[in-house]
Formats: sequence, structure tokens, C-alpha cells
Amino acid sequence: MKFLLLIHNNAEALAQFTEQQLIEMSGGRDQIAATARAFLETGELVSVLSLADPAVATKDVQLVAGTPVISDRPLLETKEYLAGAMVLNCASVERALEIATHIPLVNFRRVELREITLDQDDFLAQLNES
Repeated sequence: MKFLLLIHNNAEALAQFTEQQLIEMSGGRDQIAATARAFLETGELVSVLSLADPAVATKDVQLVAGTPVISDRPLLETKEYLAGAMVLNCASVERALEIATHIPLVNFRRVELREITLDQDDFLAQLNES
């Protein structure tokens, strides 16, 4: 089973901390690296993504009557936004939740777990069947 850990951020809530303080709150760089390596070695951590702050680097794209309309504004007005994600490959949702509790960011950011129902391999297989 594959899962997506969605890591949410609230810049306003985290503004009181320096980047170094956030790293220390996560257990330090060595602990972060050791945790990532452990889950990479088991094959349970498939991918890690970090997203740019939407206030700085968001493009909104939509086709209107066949013409692309591109905007430079954030899509939603919100204090909380998607900051990154991790793809997990686990035997069960229970194992995915257990791994989520070991992700250092869970100490100060909200982490949402969602099952992946279709991934690239599944999608390509379906295309080939058509």
C-alpha cells in the first residue's frame, strides 16, 4: 500500500522560531538524517518533496474557453498551506501512521496521511490496457 504524508505549514505560527530552532525541535540534523536513512533502507520511504512558499512561487493555471489563464496569486487565502510531502510504501495504514509519528516535522507541523489509490505505475498500466 502506498501513502502520501502531506506536510502542512503555518508560516505565522512558525515565525517565532529560527530555522536552527526548528531543526533542533526536530531532533537535529543527525537525527533527521538517521530517520530518513532508516526508512529509505527498508524501502518504506519512497520520495520526499519540499514545496516553495505559495506566497512567493504560486501560479494558478486554468483553461477558460480553451485559452490558458495564468495568475501569480495564491489559489486560496489561508494561513496554512501545503509545504511538502512524502510518499510511503507500507504493508498497512497502521505502519504508515507509525512512520508518520517518527517524521521530525510532526513535532511542530500538521501531517496528514492519505492512501494513494493510483500511482504512476498503475496509471501507465491502465494506459497500456486501453
